[in-house]
Amino acid sequence: GASRDLPSSAAVVALASAAGAGVAVRRRSQRTKGSGRGSAATRVRAVQTPYPQGVYDPVAAAGYFQARPLAVLVRALQLMTELGGFGAKLFIDKQTGSSEANAVTRGGELTGMLTRLGPTFIKIGQAASIRADLLPPAYLVSLQELQDRVPSFPTEKADEIIEAELGLAVGELFVKISEKPIASASLGQVYRATMRDGPEVAVKVQRPGMEDIVALDLYLLRVGADPLQWFLRVTNSGVNSDLVGVIDTWGEGFVGELDYRKEAQNARDFQKAIEETPLRGAVFAPPVIASCSSAKVLTTEWVDGERLELSTAEDVTKLCFVAMTTYLTMLLETGTLHADPHPGNLLRASDGRLCILDWGLVTTLSKDFHVAYIEHIAHLVSGDYEPVPSDLVRLGFVPEGKEQDVINSDVVKVLADVYGQWSGGGGAKAVDIQALFNGIQGLSDRYGNIFRVPPYFFYIARTFVVLEGIGLSNDPNYSVISECLPYVSQRMLSDNDPGIARALRSFVYGAQKDSPSRLLDPERIENLTRGMSSYTLATSGLNVQLNPAKEVARLTDQLSEMLLRDIEEAGSEGSSSSTSPTRRPTPLQDLVLDEVAKVAGAAARRAVWSLPFFREREGPRPRTLAPDEQDHKALDTLSRLVEKLSPRAELLLAQLRVLPLQEQQEVAMEVLQRLWQYREDAFRVGGRLMAKLVAQGLRRAQEDLTAAGR
Repeated sequence: GASRDLPSSAAVVALASAAGAGVAVRRRSQRTKGSGRGSAATRVRAVQTPYPQGVYDPVAAAGYFQARPLAVLVRALQLMTELGGFGAKLFIDKQTGSSEANAVTRGGELTGMLTRLGPTFIKIGQAASIRADLLPPAYLVSLQELQDRVPSFPTEKADEIIEAELGLAVGELFVKISEKPIASASLGQVYRATMRDGPEVAVKVQRPGMEDIVALDLYLLRVGADPLQWFLRVTNSGVNSDLVGVIDTWGEGFVGELDYRKEAQNARDFQKAIEETPLRGAVFAPPVIASCSSAKVLTTEWVDGERLELSTAEDVTKLCFVAMTTYLTMLLETGTLHADPHPGNLLRASDGRLCILDWGLVTTLSKDFHVAYIEHIAHLVSGDYEPVPSDLVRLGFVPEGKEQDVINSDVVKVLADVYGQWSGGGGAKAVDIQALFNGIQGLSDRYGNIFRVPPYFFYIARTFVVLEGIGLSNDPNYSVISECLPYVSQRMLSDNDPGIARALRSFVYGAQKDSPSRLLDPERIENLTRGMSSYTLATSGLNVQLNPAKEVARLTDQLSEMLLRDIEEAGSEGSSSSTSPTRRPTPLQDLVLDEVAKVAGAAARRAVWSLPFFREREGPRPRTLAPDEQDHKALDTLSRLVEKLSPRAELLLAQLRVLPLQEQQEVAMEVLQRLWQYREDAFRVGGRLMAKLVAQGLRRAQEDLTAAGR
């Protein structure tokens, strides 16, 4: 769009003086440094506001609006007129049996009504647009328009807000700025500008009077919540939610979004956290220009790019993987989840990175949640169903004390079917992600007294549906479920948290994880290794491309760290500072050593027993030397595992063989050098393996002696 070239304030004043005239100069270029935030009029907050502390406060808002009955009456009449008229149409549709036939029309009317009612109701519509449990599909499609088609407010008002908030004339801040907003949302609108002392920027300006508008609507919704809840109860609607509590919870987040300083901090926190992961350099939030931002104005560096779902670039599928892995990282690792994942907030930057916009709405999840969710996935996928009821309590799906009710229902079976498709191999491509989430929501409909879908889950569902749509538009074989496997695999294999360790054992052993006779599941091991390989290859390709030798060396380092390095723990309290830290194996190392010892022992016993002396021996077979049924099962499992993994190993070797001889030599030298660095760790791990083999032999010898004494 057109841009306005803006002279500085000093230049405007000089020109006006030289002309000797009291020419009226537009407010935009007339303000000077001394007439903005520095003046008392723009600096002092009103004596009374709905939220004196700048946070959601229903008690303070009630007192504020009880002193303004006329404003309340006017707004209440508008709401009753609009909502009552739409409700009457729905009632007639229901009575005439035409609800389904008129769904598209009513969806459009609902979107129009919410737009007329203003920011609060636009925001409600945007939140409802992801709730397939509440509204028919036709309504959801129409409500999606609220993400992109929100009416703008006059630019002159935006100028006044910028100047009042930042204390400088717009012309003092920017060389030029777009005549009209380039985007308009429920809370504000965005202009493209060029700063006088810096880069191109995006300037988001909050709509005027937002606090009063939002506070009044929330006050009226809260007033109407109790009568509505009474009506729903006496009509046996089946809706038993605490409506006042729902409004208060939503209001806290909504009012929090009105302070752009929080949004700026959310973006900075995300960027700092993502820099500590393999996704650094692949995804980012636009850097905030702190000197040009405030509670109602947010300025960020301009990002050249295009909406991800509209891009025709070849790397869109890769960026869908980046987006999915980023959201899983937020959900299960960093703990701050971007809660507004509609397509307009995902950009493919011109440099090929993924850019995530709009950090006003986030939800925070604890570390306990991260671990609990990964354990929950492992339990369901592996068929280890006994802990699932407790998982559901920890994750907020089931009220505490209702575990037995869950066991008596088919909740676990339905969830197992849903999550079981997560490990469905090639069949995952045919999975309808929306159908999966609808299946989970259906449990809430059927078992509302014991099963509820927590709010965070709808954000997850929305993210998955959005990313699936973008991925399928670029690749008909795209599978959002398959995209989850790499991240979850690398977490289970590389995270030493005790809860993740339990998840790993549950995933590979299933319900037999605590049994001495447990056996690995080759299919799940293949899934884990394939997922870990995909994650490693994908994230390594996101940044600087390494030569083959460096890449193999990096992989060698990664495997050595996972299998050979120990967890170091500080000495106990009271010990001298010179005491060496305590070392213990990682959960993965311990699991691998158990399996290697089991297979090595079985192979040794089979080899010994195949000797003529033992093979021709009559009488009881001593367990110390003779292979038993568990040995045969362990060796059979190893054979099936090798069969599963050998094609992947052969492919890797084939890729190395085609390299020039010099590069092959470089790869070999890099691997040997890296392994040499882990020699002490390898000796220590070898000692642990020998200890396990000795313990295994002693246990069998004891069993032989016990049997002989009977």
